[in-house]
Amino acid sequence: MSAEAAKTAPKNRVLLAVSQQMARLDVAGLPRNYELFHEAITGGDAALTREVMALNPSPTQMLLDEIGLRHRLPSFMGLSANVTRKHDIELIAGLSEKVARGVSQKQTFARALESVARSLRSDGTGNVSDVLSEIEYLTNSISEAMTAETELTSALKTSAEKLAASERATSSAREASLRDRLTSLPNHIALSERLEGLYSATAEGRRTALFLVSLNRLFDATQVPNDTVGNRVLKKSASIFRNTIKKNDFVARIGPREFAFLFDNVGQENVGAIADRLNNSIINGLQLIPEENRPATLPMELSIGVALTDDAHSPQELRSRAAVALDSALSNPRQPVVIGGGKAVARTARA
Repeated sequence: MSAEAAKTAPKNRVLLAVSQQMARLDVAGLPRNYELFHEAITGGDAALTREVMALNPSPTQMLLDEIGLRHRLPSFMGLSANVTRKHDIELIAGLSEKVARGVSQKQTFARALESVARSLRSDGTGNVSDVLSEIEYLTNSISEAMTAETELTSALKTSAEKLAASERATSSAREASLRDRLTSLPNHIALSERLEGLYSATAEGRRTALFLVSLNRLFDATQVPNDTVGNRVLKKSASIFRNTIKKNDFVARIGPREFAFLFDNVGQENVGAIADRLNNSIINGLQLIPEENRPATLPMELSIGVALTDDAHSPQELRSRAAVALDSALSNPRQPVVIGGGKAVARTARA
C-alpha cells in the first residue's frame, strides 16, 4: 500500500461506514445527519453511540434532531438557535399585547375621569347619589387599570427571566459548538474563527505560526479510529498539548488524529525548536500511559506542517500552505517538519 493510500484508508473506511449505516436505516442524507452518524462511529461519546446504534429503521427526522440537540452537535445547534429565536419572538409579541392592553385600560380611566370632571363642573346642583355613582365608576376604572398594570409588571419580570435563560442557553450552545467532543479542546470551527481574527481589521499584525500536527502510527492501516484505547491516547495527547503551549497560544483538535496550533510572535527561526518541544512532549507523555491502555503502536513522532502569517495573505492561504506542508511531511518520514512552500526543517531530536 502506498504512503498516500495508507494515510487516507482510515478516513475512507469511516466515510463508508457512515454511509452504509445511514443507508441501512434509511436516514435522509442531510449534512447534519452525516455528522450525527460520523460522531457515533468515530467520536468518544459512548451514550451518543448507543443511542444512534439502537435506532430502528426509518427514524423520523425529529427523533434524529432531538438526539443531535441533546448531545450538542455543532450542525444541530442552528436548530436550537432557530427554536430559541421563535420563542423569543413569541415572548415579545405576548409582551406587546399586554402593554397594549394596559395602555387601553389607562386610556379608559382617563376618559372616565374627564367625563366625571365635566359632569361635576356642568351640574353643580347634582344630588349625592349621582356624585357617588360617578365616584364608583372612577373606582372601577382605576381598579381595572391597576390590575392591568400589575399583570404587565409580572409579565415583564417573567419575560426578562426567560430572555436571560434563553441568552444563557444560546451562549452554552455556542460554546459547545466550538469544542471537540472527545478531548474538550477547541474544534475546527474555533480554529477557523481564530484564523479569521488574525486577518481582521483590528488585528495587531503580530507574527503568528500555524502548526498542523498529525499523530503518526496512532491507528494502523486496517483500523477505524473509534476504539477505546485509541481514544485514551487522543485524550492524553490533548492534555499534553494543552499543557505544552503558552497562555497566548492556541491548540485545537481538527481531525481523527490531527491537531492545530497557533503560536504567537513566532517566525521561521523558531519553528524547529517548537516542533522539537511538541514532539518530545508527546514521546515523554505517552510513555506514562499504563501498558494495558496503550495501542500496539504509539505515535512516537509527529508529522508537522507549518505556515507563517508573514507568507500568507488570508486565513485560507495560511491554512492551505500548512495543509500542503503537512501532506509533504506525512509522505516523507525523513522530513517530519515542513514549512509551507516545501522547505524541511532540521530536527535536533528524533525518536
